[in-house]
Amino acid sequence: MNILLTGVNNYLGQELVSYFLKKDYWVTCLIRSETLFYANKKTEKNLSTIQGDLIREKYSKNFPEDLDVAFYFSYYIAERGDIYQELELLSLQNYIKKARRVNCSHLIYVLPLRSPVIDEVKDLLEESYIPYTIIRTSNIVGKDSLLMQIFKKMTKNLTIVSNTKLAKSRCQPIALSDAIAYLDFISFNPAVFNQSFDIGGPEILSYKEMLLEFMKLSKVKRTVITLPFVHTFFSTFWLSTSGGLPKKIAGAFSKNIQGDLLCEDNKIHDLFPHTCLTFKEAVLEAIS
Repeated sequence: MNILLTGVNNYLGQELVSYFLKKDYWVTCLIRSETLFYANKKTEKNLSTIQGDLIREKYSKNFPEDLDVAFYFSYYIAERGDIYQELELLSLQNYIKKARRVNCSHLIYVLPLRSPVIDEVKDLLEESYIPYTIIRTSNIVGKDSLLMQIFKKMTKNLTIVSNTKLAKSRCQPIALSDAIAYLDFISFNPAVFNQSFDIGGPEILSYKEMLLEFMKLSKVKRTVITLPFVHTFFSTFWLSTSGGLPKKIAGAFSKNIQGDLLCEDNKIHDLFPHTCLTFKEAVLEAIS
């Protein structure tokens, strides 16, 4: 299978590249900078890279012809603010343009469950005349996923402070292996053409419940203090300092989790009755 991916600085995108390489697919990654690309993959015989900029439409070499699947991984950090939303849509529009020129058979757009550009994205994909699939994902639980990085760094503090809204917000955390299983099933599958799917784990948990379970499995005891109200600025500062995130990422993540992130439909299970890991099982798989 001939696969093109962009947005591979995204955690799930990176892991999917590794998975496809193990299956001996021919993988091409469109990247912005060679220095940001993970060097340990560059020696793979079935991997090639194209250095380019979708906004300016400048590329180091031609795209592969007759693509089976093209993945576009969106990153929620770039979706905050009108300017970033417009750039995201322009980037996708130019990606679609290239995909049409090289006879792409299936275009898959992957984004977080909450996104302000989902309607515009769907319009662009419908107008592309390429069979498409939109995948909205919940929080990924994997070895180096953003959620696990935050929990690991937070538990290094003797006291963990949060606000009620952040503590009670719920999501359906999904194991990395399960997310990849869904994406593998969806790839070049006519049964999913021109449809949207939500993927998440089998449990609905609050962030506080997940943090407590993570500490239990990691055998770490910490005091968790939940304040009745904390301004978004403090939430950003708290995630930046205790979670070890850059301020821009911390701010976007803070806004993103101040509300439930739940799958709105489960129709993917009708096509692919896959049994997902529980949060506990996913964490054990991540830290093993």
